[in-house]
Amino acid sequence: MTMRMTTPLPHGGRLVERVVTDPVLAKKLAKGCPVYDIKPTVNEKGVPVRNVYREIMSICYGFFSPVEGPMGSAELERVLNERRLLNDWIFPFPLLFDLSQEDYKKLGVGPGDRLLLRLKGKPFAVLDISEVFVVDDREAMAHRIFGTPENNPEVVKEPFDKKHPGWVIYKCHNPVMLAGKYTIINPPTFKPPFDRFWLPPRQSRAEYAKRGWRTVINHQTRNVPHVGHEFLMKNAAYTGDIEPCNGIQVNAIIGVKRRGDYPDEAILEGHEAVNKGGYIKPERHIVTFTLWDMRYGNPLESMLHGIVRQNMGCTHHMFGRDHAAVGEYYDMYATQILWDKGIPSFGFPKSVCEVPYGLQIRPQNMAEFWYCPKCNEIAYSGSCGHSKEKQKFSGSFIRGMVAEGIYPPGVIFRPEVYEVVVKWWKKFNYPFCNEAYVKRVEEELEINLPDLDV
Repeated sequence: MTMRMTTPLPHGGRLVERVVTDPVLAKKLAKGCPVYDIKPTVNEKGVPVRNVYREIMSICYGFFSPVEGPMGSAELERVLNERRLLNDWIFPFPLLFDLSQEDYKKLGVGPGDRLLLRLKGKPFAVLDISEVFVVDDREAMAHRIFGTPENNPEVVKEPFDKKHPGWVIYKCHNPVMLAGKYTIINPPTFKPPFDRFWLPPRQSRAEYAKRGWRTVINHQTRNVPHVGHEFLMKNAAYTGDIEPCNGIQVNAIIGVKRRGDYPDEAILEGHEAVNKGGYIKPERHIVTFTLWDMRYGNPLESMLHGIVRQNMGCTHHMFGRDHAAVGEYYDMYATQILWDKGIPSFGFPKSVCEVPYGLQIRPQNMAEFWYCPKCNEIAYSGSCGHSKEKQKFSGSFIRGMVAEGIYPPGVIFRPEVYEVVVKWWKKFNYPFCNEAYVKRVEEELEINLPDLDV
């Protein structure tokens, strides 16, 4: 017997919405404020790895509820030690607003001040400062964030280093941290194709209600979909304790990613092609995104994903092996361990769904899909007896085919999806993320800001 699901409450009990749409109020909030032009976080080569504007957007539009702004020193410590906010709700990563010592001295701000944040020279948001503190050793902070084999032996297999994108992001933070609350005072508009897929939590909940979706399962992605992803979505919606699922949400992470991932535009339009091609019934399928410079934190990243999608109104979340992972730093099933029984060294003696102030969204842990040449069909792990003949959907293998200009067979890529890859390949002169693409994204961003005279 299946349990009738209801839309979960936002994480923390309410959606954070800190966006001012009245220009008169916006000007009043910004009047007389010292001004800081947002700068990207860059690695040792000067390549952008993060832009805090994406965190500001995700906080102010409610994706990261109940967080309302950059964390203070006590909250940072609690997140590092217990993966909890000061109000007790679970949260996996520090969200920080960092400055160089030089920029901080120029600003001359402190607790009680309001700072106007500009983006590409235009007013964007204000930060009401509650605390200023310094993190001298950001490398040590990065190790505490992601874990070590000694301190987190259940799931951490290798020490984190400069090959890990998320570790690099935190190591490259500036030392001075401003804590407080953000408010967006000049709401941006998204550039194509992003404008078609922007559905923040208040709107997503309304959209699911409009469609009559009582149960919604989320598919996390940073990839253009191959047929294995498609079958993962289709089958996840009909297995386990979902009744079956009314809707499938694809929520792509949009922001700086590692070299070799697909461009953001191709990811969104690739999933849209699955929808338009009818490979998943369009009435049961929707493509959206969240702004976040991905940390590749495997079990910790999955917790953030659960928070984001619960805030959006999803009832379930599918998790496969190596969720949101890069390299072999974590056990390939670390995410499923977290959601099945917890990871005590990270502060979770039980599943994140079963601890106090935890999550209401439910996990749908999946194995993998592969092509069985003997059955001549896509097979789920253990569904047939031809394991020796199975051919895995290897992302590296598929990317290799694409890079060589080989048209993948239909059993790997739907033709409409491959056409999207080629479209953006021609646009950017390379099918995957590289330094040139990352720098271009930083220069242009995903948004346009209106003129606002403050």
